[in-house]
Amino acid sequence: MNEAGRRRPELRVGFDARWYNDSGVGVYVAELLRAMAALERRGFELVVYENPQNPVPQLGGREVTRVAVSALRYSLAEQLEFRRRSRLDRLDVFHSPFFAIPLGLRCPVVVTVHDLIPFLFPIYNRPKQALVKMAYRMAARHARHIIADSENTAADLQRVLAVSPERITTVHIAASPEYSSRETEIDAAKRLAAKYNIGCPYVVVSSARNWRTKNLEGALQVLQAATQKSGIKFQTVVFGSPEGIEAAGPAQRWTGLSLRQTGYLQRSDLAMLFRNAEAFVMPSLYEGFGLPILEAMSCGCPVITSNAGSLLEVAGQGAQVFDPHDITSMAVAVAGLLQNPEERRRWKAAALARAADFSWTRAAAETISVYHRVHGQAVSNRSV
Repeated sequence: MNEAGRRRPELRVGFDARWYNDSGVGVYVAELLRAMAALERRGFELVVYENPQNPVPQLGGREVTRVAVSALRYSLAEQLEFRRRSRLDRLDVFHSPFFAIPLGLRCPVVVTVHDLIPFLFPIYNRPKQALVKMAYRMAARHARHIIADSENTAADLQRVLAVSPERITTVHIAASPEYSSRETEIDAAKRLAAKYNIGCPYVVVSSARNWRTKNLEGALQVLQAATQKSGIKFQTVVFGSPEGIEAAGPAQRWTGLSLRQTGYLQRSDLAMLFRNAEAFVMPSLYEGFGLPILEAMSCGCPVITSNAGSLLEVAGQGAQVFDPHDITSMAVAVAGLLQNPEERRRWKAAALARAADFSWTRAAAETISVYHRVHGQAVSNRSV
């Protein structure tokens, strides 16, 4: 058969989907895989390695192969298993969606780095912090290419880990489809009241296990000041891990805020919460991307956030942005939303317009482009 008649070999990409769960990384895994599987592709196949006890839902397609891998994450067993699988499955590229990457594979490795928080904040005890940093450094050294969620994280990779810009591609992520701007549900007020004891008006804030960077205490201070400035009583709804709200101090410190803690929420309930809120306040000290503000904006919720980390990059013109320590200015912004329906409508429209700039379909296409580029470079290097 002549050169023109030869069938183009498939690009086979192994993807470590064992990270699928309810965390931000888990959302990244599920949404990126679904978007890549849905794209029309020629000569591209996904080999999805997943925990048989926790497979990625709603993932199918002619060019997707699922492989069960029971090896635990961070283990020697996973290192050996992926070395074996890379040969057995004839992988051209392997993608790790988190900083812990397999070493010694027969193919180049692409890794996604979502943030460099362990280098910037003391979020673990010293031994664990040192181990996590070492794993990041190994990923930065051994991965052929790094995908960053934001330009801010890409800059951190260059500054903190001395990664050359040629080895980094920024691919913005997006909100899941559940976070939509459909009309406010007629029975939403009843559902919120019955399920979570929430009544309108209310303002939403988020809690997290890594509470040191989320600045929940600052958010609550903002709302205390907003109560005084606006003269309007409202509930403060805190979703997410209880660790953050516990670290913010005893409940009596926040009298007047009418705190409601929901814990972790299903996406449908969190979307309903955002759609009916007066505002979402998230003055984080650092974010590698800041997915919660994009989820809120996708629901048409007015957002007040900080200019730290990647938040300004994600917020664009769709949210009110302040220094994370500027309690007074943020409180004035919250009071304005509470007092002025036209102000709420304006920021709702701005939020929706900005949210439309982000797409999992675009993220999938850009990620696949990275795979092809890395594979092409590997082939060129072998032919030299």
